[in-house]
Amino acid sequence: MLAALSLHASWSIMSAMEPLPAVIWSPEARRELPELAHGRHLVLDYFAARCCGRNVSVGDLHLRWMAADRPVGDEFLALRAPLGLDAYVQRDLLDVLEAARGRITMRGWRWLRHPIVEVEDGAAWLDFIGACRTRSPLRH
Repeated sequence: MLAALSLHASWSIMSAMEPLPAVIWSPEARRELPELAHGRHLVLDYFAARCCGRNVSVGDLHLRWMAADRPVGDEFLALRAPLGLDAYVQRDLLDVLEAARGRITMRGWRWLRHPIVEVEDGAAWLDFIGACRTRSPLRH
């Protein structure tokens, strides 16, 4: 735990200097996303909520495009991304994406093709959702 905390602290300091390596980019994402960007930013965010009397948590990771002229919020940090793509990650996700081995890849065919986030270690994601604050991406 201490190692994770010190790593996160160093990422916060590094974020002002260089993008963070929080996720793995699949070869398809590296190739296709810069072409799909059209000058927009790719933002990695999450949704989290409690339900059923607060004993059950639900959540999801999601990617969305944001116009380049819209400011990216202070809670987002630059993410190391393929050349030609500006990407940002919500700062709460740094440790869980590293621990769960988060990966951005592409799914769907033709006009339905879109980026998704996969986690190799689902238990790390479930622990994060169970412990995190309620968050709605619709407010950001």
